[in-house]
Amino acid sequence: MSLRRLQIFLEVAARGSFAAAADRLGLAQSAVSMQMRTLEEELGADLFDRSRRPPVLNDRGLALVPEAREILGKYEDLKRIVRGGGEIAGTLRLGVIQTASTGILPAALTRLHEAHPQLRVRIESGLSSGLLVRVAQGELDAAILTAPERLPPELRGHLIFVEPLSVIAPRDFSGANDMELLTRHPFIRFNRRTGVGRIIEHALRDRSFQVDEAMELDAIEPIIEMVSRGLGVAVVPAYAIGEAARAELRVLPFGDPAVSRRVIVVERHVSPRAALTEVLVGALSGLQ
Repeated sequence: MSLRRLQIFLEVAARGSFAAAADRLGLAQSAVSMQMRTLEEELGADLFDRSRRPPVLNDRGLALVPEAREILGKYEDLKRIVRGGGEIAGTLRLGVIQTASTGILPAALTRLHEAHPQLRVRIESGLSSGLLVRVAQGELDAAILTAPERLPPELRGHLIFVEPLSVIAPRDFSGANDMELLTRHPFIRFNRRTGVGRIIEHALRDRSFQVDEAMELDAIEPIIEMVSRGLGVAVVPAYAIGEAARAELRVLPFGDPAVSRRVIVVERHVSPRAALTEVLVGALSGLQ
C-alpha cells in the first residue's frame, strides 16, 4: 500500500471533497480520484459514498481515518529512529490562530529551522475552537491558540505567555481613559467567535460598557488599519501592535489591571509527535 495514497486519503477526509484536497495538494482532481480508486482496490472495499455529490466518506472510510493517521505517524517515527543521534525530524501539523501567525510564530519558526533543519512545520490557520477540535480528532498534531476556560480531557496545554489587551484609538479622539474612548466612539470589534473576541466581550459586559459597534472583524491587521483611518476604536492583543502603529495611535491598557489572555500550545496526551511539539514549545518560550 502506498503511503502517498494514505496521505491523499487523509487530505480528502480533512477537506471534505476531492476538489478541495486536490487544490491543497497541487494535484488535478482526476488524479486524486484515481488514487482513491486505487486505494479502495488495494483494500478491497469502498471508502466513499459516490451516490452523493461530492462523494463523502462512508462508515468504512471514517473507520480508516484514525488508522491511516497512526500508520503515517509510525512511519515518521521510523525515519527519526533510523537517522539516530537524537535528531529531531519529521513533519509537525500545526494549527495557528491569526493573531499568533503574524506575531510570535515567524521568530519561533526561524529558531526551529536553525536548530532542527530536518523538521518541517505545516501550518493551517483557524479559530481557537475549531483548532481544538482538529487537534482532538488527530487532524492536527498541535495548535497555538487562546486558552479556553476548559480543555477537552484528551488534550493538554503548554502555557507560552500571558498577553495583556490594549485599547487603540486615533490620537485626536477624545477620552481620558479606556472607558471614555470605548463608549464615546464607534467600536471596531474583534470577532466574538475567536478566543480573544470572547474575552473582550466578557470584559465589556463585566464593566457594563455600552459600545457603539461599527464593524466586526477577525484579523488584527484590518482592525488596526481601520482605527488608523479614524473609523473607530478597538481592543486588541498588545503584542500584535507594531512599532509603527504605536507611534501613530493612542494605546492604553484595557482595564486596570489590564485584561489579558493566555496563549498556549495544545496537543493530545498521547501523541506520536510529542517530541516535535516539545521543541516547538521551547522555541516559542521566552519570545515575549
